[in-house]
Amino acid sequence: MRYTRYNYKPPRKKNNFMFVFLLIIIAAITLGTIFSKLLPKSDNTKNAVAQEKTTNIGLEKESQTSKDGVDVSKVIPKASTKDYVALQCGVFSKKENALVLKNSLMSFGTPFIIEEDNLIRVFFGIYPKESSDIITKQLQANKIEYTKISFQINGNDLTSSQINEMISADIKILNKLSEKDIGGYDTVELKKWLLTLQGAEEKSASYATMTEIKSYLTAMPGSLKKEKTEEGYIYIYKFIKKLTKI
Repeated sequence: MRYTRYNYKPPRKKNNFMFVFLLIIIAAITLGTIFSKLLPKSDNTKNAVAQEKTTNIGLEKESQTSKDGVDVSKVIPKASTKDYVALQCGVFSKKENALVLKNSLMSFGTPFIIEEDNLIRVFFGIYPKESSDIITKQLQANKIEYTKISFQINGNDLTSSQINEMISADIKILNKLSEKDIGGYDTVELKKWLLTLQGAEEKSASYATMTEIKSYLTAMPGSLKKEKTEEGYIYIYKFIKKLTKI
């Protein structure tokens, strides 16, 4: 009797191991990315943020500490415009009459006299336009008449912009010295700032003018006395007037 031979082997299961393995890896990467975004930032990131905040606070505090002085930290722009107001309290043809008014104003600040156009003018300081209202209110409260004389100075290049900033620095010093309880002003920081000024071009039409005021400020004594306030106002008034005529 013959038998038919069958080679019986159980059917092989399909090998899905690699496919499942790949799916697990992809899922792990995806979940890892999602969880990394949800987790808190690392200590290094926190420290970087904290350091930035500390620096900003430090600069803010420094600005507040020196707010009555000259801000020597800012970068000078290539172009700038500044507005100033000179407060004129009287105009006379005779100097003795002008001196009477000037002396009556000395208890409120530092008045000064300018002689021009055959007239004697009595001024009560020069101020940035944006802060002049504080002074005018004081004058009004004491029934002192005044007229505002406005000046606008435009800096069209780095050289003339440096002039603008130096005028601003000088006026801030003079305004501070005009206050009642101030006996002097330390100009050390001003002089350090002047040394950092760079970029002025000799070919600029404003170069000679820039050199003049820079030399004037550099020559100031280390401690500027209150008695020099009137002289300082006269200089900066004439300097600004000369600029407006150029």
